[in-house]
Amino acid sequence: MATVVLVTGATKGIGKGFVKHYLQRPNTTVVAAVRAPSSSEADNISQFDCAPSSKAIVVKIDATSQTDASDTIRILAAEHGIDRLDIVIANAGIFDPSAHQKVVDMKLTDLQEHIDVNAYGVIRLFQATWPLLEKSKQPIFLLNSAGAATMAGMKTFAHFPLNSYAASKMLANFFILRLAIEHPNLIAFAVHPGSVVTENRTAAAAKLGVPIDGLSVDQCVSSLLSLVDGATLTTTSGTFVNVDGTPIPW
Repeated sequence: MATVVLVTGATKGIGKGFVKHYLQRPNTTVVAAVRAPSSSEADNISQFDCAPSSKAIVVKIDATSQTDASDTIRILAAEHGIDRLDIVIANAGIFDPSAHQKVVDMKLTDLQEHIDVNAYGVIRLFQATWPLLEKSKQPIFLLNSAGAATMAGMKTFAHFPLNSYAASKMLANFFILRLAIEHPNLIAFAVHPGSVVTENRTAAAAKLGVPIDGLSVDQCVSSLLSLVDGATLTTTSGTFVNVDGTPIPW
């Protein structure tokens, strides 16, 4: 029986890396969720190398849409015969460096935009996918979070006013912990991928005037896959961890 994985934000960076890595595993169906299925980036997914009996299905999920995720689940069942999801990776997100200012100066519209994508989008995704996730023998819901999304460690990031981004990720983290509590058979956890050289991070670093360094996407995704492969209800669910598996305080 094939492993079925759904990844959001699948055209770039870590999301794209997840899709590529999972397709290289035999007997794996990857549901690659993108905002624009007709884009050249989405078209390229069909060209990714696949192991035997593995395939990619490109679907439309815009994190801000009220209906995309639920529509996708209906399409997966009706057109592709998929009645189960084993792993859902909530990777889609927004980080707008120009929106990050001190609280006294921040625009609530910027905060709302980040929350809509980074937090509400995660809730929409889970609500839509749970009927298929709960049919898996070991369902996993993974949030690509951020190190800045820690209340306990907030002073670590005091020199960067990442208020809109961090607050939205903190809210998403809250719901990951709630999912672990409310669904005892679900492995729900949040991961800080670390410093990763992606297209978006390179652009953000340039705007913030900070140097760009860190893991390659392949290095990051390989480590994240190890975490997913080794995830258990007793040791993983309800945790917030670094890419190397070390815990981050909520």
